[in-house]
Amino acid sequence: MIKHIALWRLNLANGQSKEAAAAIINAAMQAQLGKIPGLLESEAGLNFKSSEKAFDVAIYTVFEDRAALDAYHHHPVHHETRAKVDALVAASCFVDYEC
Repeated sequence: MIKHIALWRLNLANGQSKEAAAAIINAAMQAQLGKIPGLLESEAGLNFKSSEKAFDVAIYTVFEDRAALDAYHHHPVHHETRAKVDALVAASCFVDYEC
């Protein structure tokens, strides 16, 4: 099993609130479930703490194996998700690990 976790700082240049942006991101993440083989869990959450060091949103996805994670990045549904959320992300970091 592979867990993929990403932390995002939001780009709110278009005047959206953090809550509205996070809702768009979470809906897009949830919409991937059942449409991408090997994707077992997919969610996003808004950080309720504020700090210079804090990121705004965390995404959490779980995959059957490394091959499923690799396929996810090329899947058309994931590209649809990216089309919805990339403009909302100013900076990111991520980690993938096996458990």
